[in-house]
Amino acid sequence: MGNAKSFMMLAAVFFLFIGACTYAAEVVHAIDGGTRLLYRVNENNDSKVKAKLDAPESEVYSAAQIVCMIRNIEELDADIEVDGLLYSRSMDYEDLNPALVDSSKIYRAVYMRDISGYLIKIVFRG
Repeated sequence: MGNAKSFMMLAAVFFLFIGACTYAAEVVHAIDGGTRLLYRVNENNDSKVKAKLDAPESEVYSAAQIVCMIRNIEELDADIEVDGLLYSRSMDYEDLNPALVDSSKIYRAVYMRDISGYLIKIVFRG
């Protein structure tokens, strides 16, 4: 009886060892696949350290977007200038006339900030 018990124990340890080896081989295979995928994703990237952030192009706005901004100027809390015409945040809502914005143009925005970085004025040029 002792020999059968030892044999069963040896068989169980052997199967555990084979299972652990198979699991380790699968983990190594998965890591290798992930490494190869990461290499393919990054192979076209240059390996230079960027010392300067790429600035995005200036944003473009349609006339409808600008009219919406003018109508919500109190929430924006900044002045808006469209082709030289100033819409001040202190103006009365009834005095705002966004009809002067040319609806056929596409406008580029320039943001003006104070020393603290707060937005004080948005300038739109068509």
